[in-house]
Amino acid sequence: MGGVNRCDVLIVGGGLAGCSAAAELAERFPRLAVRVVDAGRGASSEVMGFSAPVEQEDSPERFFDDTLRNANGEGDPCLARVLADRALPELHRLEALGIAFDRTPDGAYDTLRAAGTSCPRVVHCGTSTGREVLRRLGVTPERRRVSALLLREGRVAGARFADDETVHCSAVLLAGGGFAGLWRFSSWNKLLRGDALLFARSAGAALDGLGLVQYEPTVTVYPEALCGFPVITTVLNAGARLLDREGNSLLAPGEPVPCKRELARRIAEALAAGRGWEHGGIRYDFSGVDEAEFARKYPGYYRKFRRFARSFRELFFEVKPGAHTTLGGIRIEPDGSTAVPGLFAAGECIGNLHGCDRLGGNAGLEVLVFGRIAGASAGRFAAAQPTGYPAGAATVETMDVTATPPELFPAIGAILDRSCGVLRSERALREGLRALAKLPVSPHGELARLTLEDALTRLLRQSGAGADAAETPE
Repeated sequence: MGGVNRCDVLIVGGGLAGCSAAAELAERFPRLAVRVVDAGRGASSEVMGFSAPVEQEDSPERFFDDTLRNANGEGDPCLARVLADRALPELHRLEALGIAFDRTPDGAYDTLRAAGTSCPRVVHCGTSTGREVLRRLGVTPERRRVSALLLREGRVAGARFADDETVHCSAVLLAGGGFAGLWRFSSWNKLLRGDALLFARSAGAALDGLGLVQYEPTVTVYPEALCGFPVITTVLNAGARLLDREGNSLLAPGEPVPCKRELARRIAEALAAGRGWEHGGIRYDFSGVDEAEFARKYPGYYRKFRRFARSFRELFFEVKPGAHTTLGGIRIEPDGSTAVPGLFAAGECIGNLHGCDRLGGNAGLEVLVFGRIAGASAGRFAAAQPTGYPAGAATVETMDVTATPPELFPAIGAILDRSCGVLRSERALREGLRALAKLPVSPHGELARLTLEDALTRLLRQSGAGADAAETPE
């Protein structure tokens, strides 16, 4: 197609983070020209609900404490504070848009308790909150893939699309999701391979915590028709059980459901010990779940699950951990800015919020809160920029993320599956680095290498071996 165009703010990513940013820009900076482009389906439409401290025993402070506790010393307290304090205002903003969140007969919010939380906190609109919010925001992204960013004198100048069109702009907001799609077995779309992180790094922004990955504990391996589908863990608080091949529960009687990191570890250890079922997973047993209550709380899931058994007394899945949320990513400030002037980021592509583990419901909130914050910041930046650039200023193009050959992705995914799963070892991570070094050089192979190196550094630090030992694989 080719050609050159101009806008004030370019948003790369048309999910909840990008569309929330666009809505904020339209509200606060109506005179700015904004384009929203998206390469394809991400994770936003699958968001069931989000965290909000609406229960009587809950509070923003308790929410903040839960978030930092699960981050296990790795999360940024400033970002966690923003998330907790903006939860209720974001809920009320969505209600003002007309979204009716589920209520109990007495009028209270019908909250769910996610794994690892101290009280119920996930508000929802059926099982399709993400889809409903996207519909209400009313933003229609262009179906385009960005291949590179443009810089002039160290600040953002625009972007080039895969069809060679160039757009000049004052600010770019990256909201393109995480990179769990690089793993062969993951719960998300294979388009989520980390383009936003590659843009940011090659532009000069810092990446943080790439080795921190949340593995959804209960990704289906059987029945085959649902392979790769993550079965919600909130049902473990409502009678569902995780059973090994001998029928032993992975949770002690009366034990609170632990965080997803702990659940994934228990399942992975049971599978490594040979206690899995015939299809290679742990049995997720629904026989103790009240079918009528489940149908009321999870109507979309009920319709999906009901096809696989005559009743919930006979319903089960085989599940194992799969790469789900990449907790590392682009380092941002609380206003969504990066180290590169004019470059902002929001959503799963950021990397210093959740730390070692993400609470269920926090991803759905994060994209809304930081999408709006980053949108407002990008708008302020763009509105303050003079038109034009100094005479003679050269345009520099970042790496072309479309340069990874499609045939390399299965090899990269297999290496990550083997080397960077729930149960990690120095030997496996070093073997993964050696295997990556044998592949042709590519942008996404480089992202995988950085991920394995970060994971290895963290593992050696925990064992007391020191970071230097992780720099070069033997």
